[in-house]
Amino acid sequence: MFVKKINTNFLFNYLFIQVLVHIVYRVTFLDQVEEHFNISKNLFSETGSLTQFFIESPLLLILGNVLNIETLDRYLIITYLFAQIFILLICLELDFLGDYSSLFLISGWVVTISWFVGYVDILSVYILVLICKRILLNNVDKTLFFLFLILTLNHYAISLFSIITIWVLYIHKNVKNYFMFSITPFIFGFFIMNRFLNYINFSGRSRIRFIFNDGVLQSSVNFISNNFLEYLWSGFLGLIFLFLYLLFIKPWKQSRQYLISLLIMITATSLGLDTSRIFSILLVPLSIKVIYDFKNNETIQTINSKVLIFISTISTLFFQERYVYGKVNLESPNTQSKDFYELVPQIVNSIFSNIWS
Repeated sequence: MFVKKINTNFLFNYLFIQVLVHIVYRVTFLDQVEEHFNISKNLFSETGSLTQFFIESPLLLILGNVLNIETLDRYLIITYLFAQIFILLICLELDFLGDYSSLFLISGWVVTISWFVGYVDILSVYILVLICKRILLNNVDKTLFFLFLILTLNHYAISLFSIITIWVLYIHKNVKNYFMFSITPFIFGFFIMNRFLNYINFSGRSRIRFIFNDGVLQSSVNFISNNFLEYLWSGFLGLIFLFLYLLFIKPWKQSRQYLISLLIMITATSLGLDTSRIFSILLVPLSIKVIYDFKNNETIQTINSKVLIFISTISTLFFQERYVYGKVNLESPNTQSKDFYELVPQIVNSIFSNIWS
């Protein structure tokens, strides 16, 4: 199965996303990554209470603790390799989009996973790809239960709103089965996460409670309202041209599904301060549906197809990212942590010091 997926599309996509991540957008670690590392070391032995919000997505913290990572540099390597593994897996799973699979890589989620290494966003993207792929291939079955369970454990807010948007975009039959295999694992995953948080003595405000902190909702809505076009661009990037084209040529019934799902995502994003970061991930099901419908639309002429792909790709590469995260950022907002491009030669020199000396 693995070997069958290694073809020219996979190789191109993998090389393409590596160039985007490492050269076009540039890798940056979270500003708070050292705090993540310190919590990871003592995750199950902390005597005081833990209050940091990111503990509600604890996979990398658990991984660092289980692997007994004792230095910050090693923790940074683990977070980077974690992202790289799932980038590889995503490229392998894009085979169902055929020759159009590269279009998925020119949307905003790639900026997010490049600029926020240290979060588990890449796993959310991978699980969403698997879910959308299974549904498009008419596999609404028990596997969805486990996928939605993992997604909920990884980030329950993204899971909740993804359940709704996928229903709007994808589910036209087997509705009962879909909700059974999505809502049930969401409830189960939410319960497991709360039990885990109690076990490690987490006493901070949950994502739901955080919405009602003074000024959070007002600031979040203002970020979107004052920078709405930049906000949309940050999620879609060049894929927005494909989206607008399909809105124009598709029957109103299907265009309406696109727009309803987009409105749900905008509403969800307005509830928190991680504006473009969350929007770009929530947009994954819509991005996949747009590409899939474009691929299977027989009315699109070859010339129109090539022009649209060209415009979408070139606009992504030549127009700067406009990432709404506290303000409109033209480069990564994470500037305080260790530079990835200093870490790599430092590690290489350390490994080969005896040979090169």
